[in-house]
Amino acid sequence: MTQAPVHRPAGEPPPAPAQRAALALLPLSTGAAVAVTILFVPDSLLWPAVVLLAGSGVTAVAVTRRLPPPARRAAGRRVRIGLVAGVAATIAYDVVRWVLVVATPWSVDPFVAFPLFGRLLIGADAPGPAVWLAGTLFHAANGLGFAVGYALVIRRPGLVTAVVWALVLEAFTILLYPDWLGTPAIGELFSVSVLGHLAYGLTLGLVAMTLTAAHPRGGIGVSDDDG
Repeated sequence: MTQAPVHRPAGEPPPAPAQRAALALLPLSTGAAVAVTILFVPDSLLWPAVVLLAGSGVTAVAVTRRLPPPARRAAGRRVRIGLVAGVAATIAYDVVRWVLVVATPWSVDPFVAFPLFGRLLIGADAPGPAVWLAGTLFHAANGLGFAVGYALVIRRPGLVTAVVWALVLEAFTILLYPDWLGTPAIGELFSVSVLGHLAYGLTLGLVAMTLTAAHPRGGIGVSDDDG
């Protein structure tokens, strides 16, 4: 009598695509808050951020509670991969922009949004150092959040998908930021922003791809059952 072959799973069953997208709403919510502020609530970044974080947080908790333990572990690993990749990618993004401005005669300030974020979060009357700290932390949260969102949504991280992800962020930046920041040097802003986002995407893809390959079990996309 011939024994039937045993099919072993390639890894822990990951969350379904719709579940991953729902989980990604939380890390992407701070970036969405910036868009809401620019388009609809120009006097406050705090309330759009609070509302979007609260709503996406409730969604993430509800989705997570419905996941079986293996899928929950797989999603958790992707969040950690996104955080590590996000730290590296955000540093690369800011370092490249800083080097470009230092090495060229361009007048654009690559960090002009930091104090603006801070004032819209804690108030225009707050002390300067507090404004800068709040704005810098919010910028860092955006960089990490975009990376975690990428790691959750994209099944198999890589350089191409990460660069495309970063260029989508660049498109939103160029569409929304020039008028909001009131910068006259649109060409310089575009050049600095594009090169910064390319550095972000390449670093994000390289780190996320490396970490995913190093931890295949539980990595989203390792199971043939994933849609």
